[in-house]
Amino acid sequence: MRKRRMKWNVLALCMAVVLIVTMLPTQVLTKAETIDGKVEIKPISYDIGENAFNYRITTSEENAYIAYYVYNKQEYNYTMDELFNLAKETTEQKNQQVEVKVSGNILDLLYVALISTEGDLLCYTRCNTAFNHILFADDAENIEYVNGTLDDVSAEVKNGKIIVKDSSNQSGSGRICYTFTRGMNGDDFGKLVNCDFTDGEAQVDISDCISESGEYLFKYFIVKNGVVTTKVNTVTYNYTKPTAKLDPINISTVKWEKGILTIPGVDKNSQLMGKRIAATLYKSNDNEQWLRGTCRGTGLGNYDTRVDYNESIKDYKYYKVGIVVKSDDIDNCLDSDEVFTDIYDTTSSSEEVDNTLKDVLTQAGVDSVEKADADTLNRIYNEADETKKAEIAKALRDGLKETDTATLRTAMQTNSDTRATVEAIEKMSGITVANDVSEDVKAYIDTANIKVLGAALNADDGVSNVGLKITKEADVATLDSKYKNAIPLGITLTNVSTAASGLAVPVTITIPVPRGIDISKLVILHMNADGTVNENFSNGNGYSYDLNSRTITFTVTHFSTFIFAEADDTSTTPGNPTTPANPTTPENPTTPANPTTPGSSVTNPTTAEPAQSQATETDNAASATAETVTSSPKTGDNGSMAVIWVLFAGCAITAFCYAKKRVRR
Repeated sequence: MRKRRMKWNVLALCMAVVLIVTMLPTQVLTKAETIDGKVEIKPISYDIGENAFNYRITTSEENAYIAYYVYNKQEYNYTMDELFNLAKETTEQKNQQVEVKVSGNILDLLYVALISTEGDLLCYTRCNTAFNHILFADDAENIEYVNGTLDDVSAEVKNGKIIVKDSSNQSGSGRICYTFTRGMNGDDFGKLVNCDFTDGEAQVDISDCISESGEYLFKYFIVKNGVVTTKVNTVTYNYTKPTAKLDPINISTVKWEKGILTIPGVDKNSQLMGKRIAATLYKSNDNEQWLRGTCRGTGLGNYDTRVDYNESIKDYKYYKVGIVVKSDDIDNCLDSDEVFTDIYDTTSSSEEVDNTLKDVLTQAGVDSVEKADADTLNRIYNEADETKKAEIAKALRDGLKETDTATLRTAMQTNSDTRATVEAIEKMSGITVANDVSEDVKAYIDTANIKVLGAALNADDGVSNVGLKITKEADVATLDSKYKNAIPLGITLTNVSTAASGLAVPVTITIPVPRGIDISKLVILHMNADGTVNENFSNGNGYSYDLNSRTITFTVTHFSTFIFAEADDTSTTPGNPTTPANPTTPENPTTPANPTTPGSSVTNPTTAEPAQSQATETDNAASATAETVTSSPKTGDNGSMAVIWVLFAGCAITAFCYAKKRVRR
């Protein structure tokens, strides 16, 4: 009898443990952003009328209080230290729980800090306040919608497209924000895409996200005029991968020379006529591990298509392009296999510059040298007499001018030795360079951090000084609506007659990011002579960003109006390159087999609609910015530890009871 009672006691205890384990996740597995586990930051409601999220910020730390600051990026470009000093100064009540309203405007950011009663900064963070980050979070269903009504919405997925229909039946521009998970433990991928609505219906192409057969569960919502107009809904895509596949482009007919890709026109009866292609630039420093970078999309027609990648060729030695013919209907036919051009070895560019300079030195009567690097040129120049110095300086300057401009540009962008050589020759010229910045421009940039390389080498004959002139230009009325906060700056060189038509020596400019521009979305547009605009540079694809000095550096071969703007679909962040860490063999670089977690470095290329002649650059990433989806913190980590502790406790109690029973016996 006692044994039976003991068994029942043990069984009851085990059932209690199981019950606790079952109930525990509902108590502890709730998602909220935290700072070092000391501060919890949780969105609790979305105010539709004011287009703002209400946050509750709490801490249980003793002898500490919460400080916060809502920073609009159109304000002066504060440093992190300045922002948190502002948070301390502007926080009136030293409370351990506060509620903060942050506008849905992408310009507004929330900075939160925990301050000790002595005034010391204990920990801090910048919150991701983007719609998609908040509404796709694990517990977003707990967010309350207030002060307005939302449209009903439905969707279906077919042919690799999400087709949505809302109850507004309105036409106009808007955005569809989506994310999906493939399988029980599949990867998350998300994006916010501009689209046009017709009678409340719109669609976005998600074919680049789909790779294998399976069930894809999509979450989505709609944004119009910057305001969320629907709740988050779901739709399922049961995808069966077809066996049919498009034929690849004949890579033997494609030219890849000095950073320029030329794709020949196709016959009008070819199955490739009118098809889209995605041409992706791959780069490497060792010819073995390859990174996938800029993707350009264009359409195939009966004309040659020329794609210039020179803005993106920088910092790496080897480059090649992978070309994929895109399917219009992935339910019935797959994209073609990716085929690759030959490898462009940019070290040949720096070698060509070096050889040219060695030749001009010989012609100037200087003994041959093994390498015409900066140290060697400076030594030769410093050891020469005054008459010879002028001759050497002119010979070296002419040598740079005689070098093919595209070759010299590539060498300057990819080789630090070449940049040092150009800088040394520029100093020998004796031509001074001064910044001429208008007063209205000074409201946007800190002129003290403007630098220029190569300007003096383009000076007209007989000129002793060159000016880098920067003026504020009139706003561009025809700018595409996807570009925001545009700041047009006229940048040119004085005393250089070829500044607008074409420079013999490329010029590298370093300039602070204009105030009011979100660096994570910055693109630099170039205004053509006919008033049209094309996108020249984005982070990692044409310009590089220095986090410490908050400056960007880019190289140009002619000057005009440059428009600094934010692109809604740009998803690069400082310190987070758009190129994925996707190592492959040089013979066969591959694209990701599965969608990737936003915020990681792997990207999926997208393509533009068929163009008449000029290829257009397309979005190339889904990293953690205010306009792209980031993967939410996974729930369950702390909960799992708690479950383990409960199990340990249950086992301990069971063992204790059993041991006690044994003693009684």
